[in-house]
Amino acid sequence: MPEITIGTDSEHIRVSWSSPLAGDDWFKARVDIAVRSFHGEITPMVERADLRRFAKELRALYDSLQGVAELSTREGQLGFKLTVGSGGHVQLAGEAWSEATYGNCLRFELELDQSFLQEPLKVLEGWDNA
Repeated sequence: MPEITIGTDSEHIRVSWSSPLAGDDWFKARVDIAVRSFHGEITPMVERADLRRFAKELRALYDSLQGVAELSTREGQLGFKLTVGSGGHVQLAGEAWSEATYGNCLRFELELDQSFLQEPLKVLEGWDNA
């Protein structure tokens, strides 16, 4: 099961996904979010195209240290953006819903540096070709 973690052990967003549903490009994901004073877990559906687009945007952001990389699901249950500020500081901001755009909502932000992008990028660029 592929998994990406952006952040540290104590503050992060961790996304893992299973094999696609039979004959489909949809994956059941498990998302773990840990930020100061809060921890949550959701299980949204993610499309292959979402992950491919995020990988492409993350590569461009990492290489140029500018722009935005975004992962969001069609139903809106999960969405987050990575942006780079001065000095290579990366801000991750997003929201996660307990159900697809209804129920409880956790809005979160993390401040990182670009070194936290290398491992997720490696996983994202390799999983679909394995």
